[in-house]
Amino acid sequence: MKSVKHVVDSSSRRVFTEGNQDALGTTVDMGWSSLIFLLAVLWAAECGVISTKEPLGSGSCRDFGQAFERTYSIPGEVAILKCPLQIHYLFNPVEMPYNVTWYDERTGSEITELEQSVMLKKTQVWFFNVTLQQQGKYTCVVRTVNECYKQATVLVVTEMMSESCVRPQRGLQRISAHVNDLLACPLRRYLASVDSPSIKWYKNCELLKEDEKFAPNKDMLNIRKVHLDDAGFYTCKMTFRLAGVNHEMGETIECEVKDENLMKPQVIEPVNEIIKLERGSSFRKDCIVEVRGKGINMVDVIWKVLLESEEELISKDTSHRVHQKPMNESQTKDGYLIVRTLSLSAVSEEDFYLNFTCMVSSTRGQPTGQITLVPADPNFSLLIGLLLGSVALLFVMGVLLCTIFKVELALWVRTVFPFLYKTTDGDGKQYDAYIAYPRVLEGSSEKAEIFAMSTLPQVLEGQYGYKLFILGRDGLPGEAVVDVVQDALSRCRRLLLLYTASSLCSPEAQEWAEQQTGLYRALVENSMSVVLLELEEIREPLRLPHSVSLLKDKQGALQAWKRRKRWAFWDRKSEERVTSLKPSARFWREVRYHMPIRGKAKQRNWFSF
Repeated sequence: MKSVKHVVDSSSRRVFTEGNQDALGTTVDMGWSSLIFLLAVLWAAECGVISTKEPLGSGSCRDFGQAFERTYSIPGEVAILKCPLQIHYLFNPVEMPYNVTWYDERTGSEITELEQSVMLKKTQVWFFNVTLQQQGKYTCVVRTVNECYKQATVLVVTEMMSESCVRPQRGLQRISAHVNDLLACPLRRYLASVDSPSIKWYKNCELLKEDEKFAPNKDMLNIRKVHLDDAGFYTCKMTFRLAGVNHEMGETIECEVKDENLMKPQVIEPVNEIIKLERGSSFRKDCIVEVRGKGINMVDVIWKVLLESEEELISKDTSHRVHQKPMNESQTKDGYLIVRTLSLSAVSEEDFYLNFTCMVSSTRGQPTGQITLVPADPNFSLLIGLLLGSVALLFVMGVLLCTIFKVELALWVRTVFPFLYKTTDGDGKQYDAYIAYPRVLEGSSEKAEIFAMSTLPQVLEGQYGYKLFILGRDGLPGEAVVDVVQDALSRCRRLLLLYTASSLCSPEAQEWAEQQTGLYRALVENSMSVVLLELEEIREPLRLPHSVSLLKDKQGALQAWKRRKRWAFWDRKSEERVTSLKPSARFWREVRYHMPIRGKAKQRNWFSF
């Protein structure tokens, strides 16, 4: 008797059964269980398939559904099912070990080899002497260490009609009239899997031999000057040897002749381009092919590279550093547009000066397009860009600093470089500034007078050496106020006008002679600069005199009551200590900024000799 054991094929990672002859003496002690197992094996031999009762496990596999392509056969011939999964797109089959398992969906059972009924070969299942009972749906399951994929395919077995040589099931192929065209045998995909293959072509039931019309060439049938009468049924039969036994299988093609022509393909890109690249950079190049006309597009586009006088096909495996993407075909109003992309994930030294060729294969011709990669020139644009960017950044920062610290920078330059500014000596002026403020009236604020008579002189005269004119302090007793004011203003370089929220609101203050006279000279005669010193916050700007409001809108006012927030960590408690009688240091810097510049450069008289 025979016992069955499982052996793992390490190259294909599939499990198949192998029978070994046991010692004859073991049959003597065989019990009922062994006898039952033997009967089960003999029953499976009759059916041609052993069922392992293993479920498909659809919950753990990625399901790609049912493949569109079907396999057709007739009883008594060989039927081959090829796994429809595109394994090389799912993972790298060279580096990743995997195994292929087939299941019959009618029973959910795994298909294994048994004598001459079924053979598993790589990703194919071979049915010898196929029967009508073996027609149905079969599922191919591919498992790796971490992943599982499956897809179903259909086997159609139909009996031949006795009065016809044409097979009941056939595929459709279209060829174009008035040109030479080809029919491809569907069995061509099995040529590499069998020994001594031989293909013969038949039209209806007549064997085709080479003549002026037909030229059978293995798996292709060349039809010269296609005519509408060439439409019909063509059958290709393949005979081959497998394991020393002759077998036969065939396929029928329904040929349809289309009176439409496609013109010769044209390569739009590339056109003998030389492309400069940096080492290590990624690169993609589209090969764009245009096919004008109407008909069935049979154009194929591939990328090749010339290595040591031999052309090698660029890998289609997207995991490789240099590979080509799948071909993308789209239909336009004038014909077809085909794009195939060459991709280099990282350009290396060995890629330079190679000729990468996009080759178009069609019955109308084989145009090509070529590119050559060369090292890029040293890139100075980046350095120049960084330099210009740095200059622009420095310029912006400088503008911002000058805007924020304008007053401080101006005072520093005046102190360090006084010789850059002309001296005020000899300009005919006696005082640096005239201090004007509303006199103390009943109900008005005393802040302006205190600030004018005490605070300003202490700082501007005592600390910085400016010379001020203050009415009531510097004028002579008994002089007319108007005359004193006009004379003093003519001898001053600046007019400092002090006011509070209440000092300019009364009618008496608005008629104040000093204010009116000074503002008139500043606004109408434009003979001197006026600086407004605002000692309190003005909450009702409309109550200010029109001339003061106009001047404030034009040039602004120095606000002694306000503390500017310059930094985010500014201390609010320090603001509470700032009053109009004790302004901040920022306020005094702004007052000094508007005061006359006491330079050391002598004034030149260009009319003196």
